[in-house]
Amino acid sequence: MSQENVEIVRRWLWAFESSDDAFRELTHPDIEWMPFEDNHTPSYGLDGAMRIRNGWLDAWDEHRVDIEEALDGGGDDVVATVHVIGRGRGSGVEVDVRLYIHLKVRDGKVVYLYEHEERADALKAAGLSE
Repeated sequence: MSQENVEIVRRWLWAFESSDDAFRELTHPDIEWMPFEDNHTPSYGLDGAMRIRNGWLDAWDEHRVDIEEALDGGGDDVVATVHVIGRGRGSGVEVDVRLYIHLKVRDGKVVYLYEHEERADALKAAGLSE
């Protein structure tokens, strides 16, 4: 089941950028999301997830997100490393950053997401070590 969760997370991260329908389908209605850009202020439910997603996508003039790694944390936990490269729409500022995301999957959908700045923190949150 855990490798299946890794694949669900990979599809969800792809859908984040590429498909409203797939994103909605792979997002659990009870999702709890603590985004980095909102100082980890929790957002709840599909409406909150869509707000975060749409706000993030609207912030870029151009961007690319590469999934560099997705690790099985056992049980419901997955840790993903994403590399974000882009240029801000309003500011023109160029960004090149990695985020380390601790996710949980329930019923075949992403139900929890916390964006970490440090890989070790994401791994620890999922019960893994470097």
